[in-house]
Amino acid sequence: MGGIGGPAKDAAKAYTPGPVGVMSRSGGMTTEISSTLTAAGLGQSTAVSIGGDAIIGSTYAELMPLFAADGQTEAIVIYTEPGGRMEAQLARWVTDHDSKLPIVAFMAGRFMDEMPGMSFGHAGTIVEGKEDTAAEKIARLAEAGITVAERIEEIPDLVKSKLGEAAPA
Repeated sequence: MGGIGGPAKDAAKAYTPGPVGVMSRSGGMTTEISSTLTAAGLGQSTAVSIGGDAIIGSTYAELMPLFAADGQTEAIVIYTEPGGRMEAQLARWVTDHDSKLPIVAFMAGRFMDEMPGMSFGHAGTIVEGKEDTAAEKIARLAEAGITVAERIEEIPDLVKSKLGEAAPA
């Protein structure tokens, strides 16, 4: 759902049915994350591009109950960026609801913390305060038990590890 990136013929190859939900602040990265998962044998239950604009339709926290209620979703991958408070809302939702759904996040734009006053791609990445920085968001996500990947190519192994942890003994 939402806008995805890349030529249609390539985007069609990026997605395959499976157990991983994807939420992203970038249409192109929705496809990139899904393609990375697909290449590793992990298909997607649902992929949602919420967009990177200052005004969006839904937030991560608003979508979480839908993923939590979906019997096909066993884990979630989130692509996020500096700017805005969506990650804090997500961390609060996960904590308040004692969510057991494993989540792996990737934070783009970490370099922005070293470049005050710079903008990064989307209109929604305007950093207004300390809470909006990549470092602060990573810390909040980690406090809520969300694993934050250093690099995109780490995501499939982190998800597989989380799925292994979630499997009954």
